[in-house]
Amino acid sequence: MIKLETQLTKINDSNLVYLVESKDDLKALDFLKLDKKVISKIEKTIKENKSELLEFFLWEKSFEKLIVLFYSKKDEKSLEYFAWEHFPKMDSKLTLLSNKNDNLLKIIDTCLLSRYKFQSYKSEKKKDKTYIIVDKSTKKLVEERLKTIENICLARDLWETPANDLTPKHFAELVKKTKFKNVKVKVLKPEDIKDKGLNLLWAVWKWSAHKPYMVILERIVDKKAPTYWFIGKGLVFDTGWIQVKPENYMYEMKWDMCWAATTFAVMKELDEKKLNVNIVACLCLAENHISGESFKPSDIFKSYSWKTVDIWHTDAEWRLVLADGISYVSKHYKTDSIITIATLTWACVYALGYRHAGIMWTDKKIIDKLIDYSKTNVEMYHELPFDNYFVEKTKSEIADLSNIDRWVKAWSTMWAAFLYNFRMNNEPYTHIDIAWTAMNSYEPYAYVPKGMTGFWVDSLSKLFLSLK
Repeated sequence: MIKLETQLTKINDSNLVYLVESKDDLKALDFLKLDKKVISKIEKTIKENKSELLEFFLWEKSFEKLIVLFYSKKDEKSLEYFAWEHFPKMDSKLTLLSNKNDNLLKIIDTCLLSRYKFQSYKSEKKKDKTYIIVDKSTKKLVEERLKTIENICLARDLWETPANDLTPKHFAELVKKTKFKNVKVKVLKPEDIKDKGLNLLWAVWKWSAHKPYMVILERIVDKKAPTYWFIGKGLVFDTGWIQVKPENYMYEMKWDMCWAATTFAVMKELDEKKLNVNIVACLCLAENHISGESFKPSDIFKSYSWKTVDIWHTDAEWRLVLADGISYVSKHYKTDSIITIATLTWACVYALGYRHAGIMWTDKKIIDKLIDYSKTNVEMYHELPFDNYFVEKTKSEIADLSNIDRWVKAWSTMWAAFLYNFRMNNEPYTHIDIAWTAMNSYEPYAYVPKGMTGFWVDSLSKLFLSLK
């Protein structure tokens, strides 16, 4: 439960968490009539100017404990990282109070997102009770931020939902049933995909019990304005087919749809926002299963763009569904820039670790904005090399293209280069590899938990809102 309150006196049975940065901030605590020793302890910490958590038992009806978070601007850690060290360990009943509006939003982010729990399949659910103290100047800001947090958690929830309950059809129906105010939803059903010649998407499905779908979401603000497309991979389960996934990694393959889930969450986030550009999204939804009809290494398929693809590796399937998505969008819609998101390979985590997403580009405006965003935010991006050399290396000796290259080794860039070939009108193109920033299997940090993170919802939404 999350509830906004304007008065601390209306709250019962909670723990007050207050962020301070200076001695003047302590005036907000006058209503507690704190003991002089408590005040002295807090003032001493402020004077020492070292970030620290102080905890005092009050034993009052309203607040059992007072938790003071003193944050020093001299701290090398950002406020989110400092707060993250403490929030996951706190009680389930909290009241959040901050000295400044922008700090309040950061505290809310860290509290709610670092303590996220996926409990849909738990018989007994643990519920947090969080009050947020607001005034006239902060109420609207907080309400807007809570909507963003809700959409980040939507992406996390979808990522964690097992493939038996989130098939391509179920996913498409979920998007279709969403009550958007300004976003229009179109669904291409399996028969549409087959009839229109989306052969790579069709081949990836062959023959799971759950057929493929493609979902298109349109947020059109002005037909004369630039249109940005972004396309998310949605493999609800990825076995790897004949070149099957190793046993240790098979469990995680329900997460191979998280890029489509993130794309959906971004469109929800942008539904009621004021935009200067048109934003359109495409979800490529499929499931691959090992069967007698699964495609094989050395098979060749004709894509929607009519370019043929030589299959070197059956577990390189995600680039096939995105390839058809890119070509379909490029052919049927006025497109000023295309962005794709997916896992590419393990190469990105080896290069950048778990906290930076890799970006490859021909659209410098997009890259510059994301790099600039990374300087002051938790979601971070790092540019990887991209040029025509890599595009040339995607060519096959016996078909137009190969779905994998064994020799260049710059795999993250190589698969962005593979997708680059499927633009129909030479549009500016950006690829974002959020693989291990999205599926954080290492350690939590800031408001990012271990597991499904919701990475990209916040940063990409802000990116689109900044475009003109």
